[in-house]
Amino acid sequence: MTPHNSVVLCRLLTGQVAGYELSLAEWNTTIQLARSANVLGILYHRLEEKNGLLAIPDVVKWHLSSAAIIADKYKRDARQEVERLWPVFHSRNQPLILLKGSAYVLADRPFAKGRTFSDIDILVPKVDLTYIESQLRWLGWGSAHHSEYDQRYYRKWMHELPPLVHAKRGTVLDLHHTILPLTASLKPDGAKLLSDAQAFSDQVSTLSPIDQVLHTATHLFMDSEFDHAFRDLLDFDGLVREMDAGDAEWELIVQRAHVLDLVPPLYYAMRYSRLIFNTPISEASMSRVSGFWQPKLGDRIMDWLFMSVLLPPHQEFHSSAKGYLSNKMLFIRGHALRMPLHLLVRHLAFKAFIAPFIKDKKKSA
Repeated sequence: MTPHNSVVLCRLLTGQVAGYELSLAEWNTTIQLARSANVLGILYHRLEEKNGLLAIPDVVKWHLSSAAIIADKYKRDARQEVERLWPVFHSRNQPLILLKGSAYVLADRPFAKGRTFSDIDILVPKVDLTYIESQLRWLGWGSAHHSEYDQRYYRKWMHELPPLVHAKRGTVLDLHHTILPLTASLKPDGAKLLSDAQAFSDQVSTLSPIDQVLHTATHLFMDSEFDHAFRDLLDFDGLVREMDAGDAEWELIVQRAHVLDLVPPLYYAMRYSRLIFNTPISEASMSRVSGFWQPKLGDRIMDWLFMSVLLPPHQEFHSSAKGYLSNKMLFIRGHALRMPLHLLVRHLAFKAFIAPFIKDKKKSA
C-alpha cells in the first residue's frame, strides 16, 4: 500500500475524483483507509451529494451506507444528550457551547455529514465549572479518573475537567474552560472565545466561524496523538471551504490567530490542508501567516514528520520505521508544547514509576 492510495481517498472526499473511476481493488483499499480514519460515513454523504453512489458496486455501497447509518445514530444520541444538558446551563443563564465534532454535526454543517465523534465537548466559563459539574453529578455524570493525582493534574494544569461518563448511558462529556492546557507554550484567552460564540439553535451555541477554524487547527497541531489527524484536517478543509475564505477573510483569520496566540497551529493547518486536500488557500494568505511565524526546524523536517501521521492511520503506513519514528518524535513534541520541562519530567515519572505501584497496591488490598 502506497501514499497514492490515500491520494485517491482525498480526491474522492474533495470531489476531484468520481467513484465510478475506481476499480474494485482500488475501492477495497480506499474503504480500508477511510474506515481507519473514521471518514467512511463522510465519504458516503459526499458521494451521495454528487449522485456518485449510482455507478459504484453494491458491495462498496453497503460499506459506505452502513457507516452512514452508524453516524446517524451518533447524531441522534448527541441530540438527546444536549436536550438533557441544556436545562443545567439555562439555570445558570449560560449558553451551551459545543466544540468540535458534536458542534459540526448538530449544527448540520454540510462538510460534517456522516461524521462520528467519541465524546461531547463543551466550553464553560471557568467560574461556572464547579456549579456545572455539581449539577451534572445529580444527573448521573461521574468522573472517569478516580486517582487523586489525575484529579489534581486535570484541575490544576489542564484546560478541561477530567472526562465525565454517564453511569447508565456511558456517554462522555469533556468540560473545557479554554482550548489549551494552562501550562502550554501558547496562551489563548478562553474568555475571548466565549464572548464571540454564536448560537445555531434556540438552545445551543458554538464558536464563531473564525474561532472554529483556529480551534480545529490547534486541537490537531498542538496535540501529541494523531489517531484522528486525517479526519481533523478534513474538518479544517471543510470549515475553510464552507467559509469560502478569500484573501480578505484570511487576513481576519490570521489577525485573530495573532490575538489568540494561535499562529503556529494555524500555519501548520494551512500548509498541510493545502498539501493533502488541495484546500483553496492562496500563496498570499500563506505568506501572511508565515510573516507572523515559521517553524524553527524548517518546513522540510516538519513535512517529513507530519506527512507520516496525517495520512489515514492504516497499519501499513504506521508500521514502517518512518511512521514509528515520526509518531514518537511528535508525541514528545506535543508534550513539550503542552507542559514545561520540569512539570513534564515530574508527570511522566509519576505515570511511569509511581502510578503502577499505587494501582497494584490497591488490587492487592
